[in-house]
Amino acid sequence: MEQTTALSHRHRDRQLRQRAGRLRASIDQADVDLRGVLGGVRDQGPRPTCLAHAVSAAHEYVRGSLVPFSAEYLHFFASRGASTVGCSMDEAAKALEDDGQPTEADCPYLMVAPPASWKPPAGLKVFRRASEPRRADVDEIERAIRDARIPVLGISVPASFFLPQAPWVISSQGAIRGLHAVVGVGVGRHRGSRVVLIRNSWGADWGDSGYAWLDDAFIANHLEEVLLLTHEAVS
Repeated sequence: MEQTTALSHRHRDRQLRQRAGRLRASIDQADVDLRGVLGGVRDQGPRPTCLAHAVSAAHEYVRGSLVPFSAEYLHFFASRGASTVGCSMDEAAKALEDDGQPTEADCPYLMVAPPASWKPPAGLKVFRRASEPRRADVDEIERAIRDARIPVLGISVPASFFLPQAPWVISSQGAIRGLHAVVGVGVGRHRGSRVVLIRNSWGADWGDSGYAWLDDAFIANHLEEVLLLTHEAVS
């Protein structure tokens, strides 16, 4: 899902984000905010594994697990072993249902891409989940979140996405720098606009400790795909 252009811009902007600091602020109204029931924010590093991380976060939530699942394992099967390239939403969904995920402890994430010969350990206990694509619009996202579900969102990312500022509301500004995947974990309103809270996989130094809000304009212009995890898949 993610393009290398987005990754390179992200690392270039990291120092700018750190210098900007974190001024505490909030949106006008947060109706649903699921941050309190999620585990820690992950950092994918320079690798194109955003979709594996987003699906992992949704999988952990739907299973009620604070123990992280292996994004490395999921990315291996979704990308057919190509550790240096991304995968599609369909490929990630199929890998989750067919191959599943072990816990992070059984197959830890590698911040540096493994060699082409690398394979995950065999014989691990895995957890599988089915999923279904949903219509790519903000009403579908809001409906899912208000129903206590976490949608995986495939988005294009403009320049404004890389340096969010308090109160952490990102609008549609700047040239598109690549594709990315996040999860929707809240809904609210700010300055008369509906906003959706997302969890990113760029570590806790991005946005508000790894989270930010997308406004209606951002979603209208940049939302590409929506995926919802459903029932547990049986092998």
